[in-house]
Amino acid sequence: MRNDWVTIMKKKKRLKLTIFQTLTHYGIVLLLLFIATLTGWSLVEIYLLDTYSGVQTANELIKVSLLFLVLALIFVVIQYRRLSFKEFQMSYTDEQFQEAIERTINDLQWQVEKNNKTFFRAVRVWDWTGSWGEMVTIIKDKDLILINSICDPYHISSVFSYGWNRKNIKTFIKHLSDILNNRSIELKEVKEINE
Repeated sequence: MRNDWVTIMKKKKRLKLTIFQTLTHYGIVLLLLFIATLTGWSLVEIYLLDTYSGVQTANELIKVSLLFLVLALIFVVIQYRRLSFKEFQMSYTDEQFQEAIERTINDLQWQVEKNNKTFFRAVRVWDWTGSWGEMVTIIKDKDLILINSICDPYHISSVFSYGWNRKNIKTFIKHLSDILNNRSIELKEVKEINE
């Protein structure tokens, strides 16, 4: 990640991705467009080349192609919106922020990739929860926190996080709020099994 990206993300309040990450993030859109292109090629064979040997009519192919184009458009909007940062107004010290990070790492097993004065990035790896993992990005700016969690763009394209993106953000903000309000860590209940 280039040094000027944090400034760009702060200004636009949108997550900036590398070319590879962008292709992975929008992978479902590319797949849907590929399918629409295949049906479109069949239309070319019907109307221009007169070499079509399939069983579907031109009207059926148009309907299928339009369906996949509409789905691609819907997923473009969904994936684009997922790159927006959530904003939280909070006054905190660097020590409080780092304590919230540590608590969240303990809760969600984040693996830290970068952690400095203004920028934090971690991933939560795949662990049989349905999600392939998530990438969490936090930008610190005075009394403002910008936070984003998306399906990990380093892995296979995924459009469902099964609630983990929301959980990543909610857990970190809860821990930071607890620290700011001098609340201790809530210990998870250990259930005893009496047999």
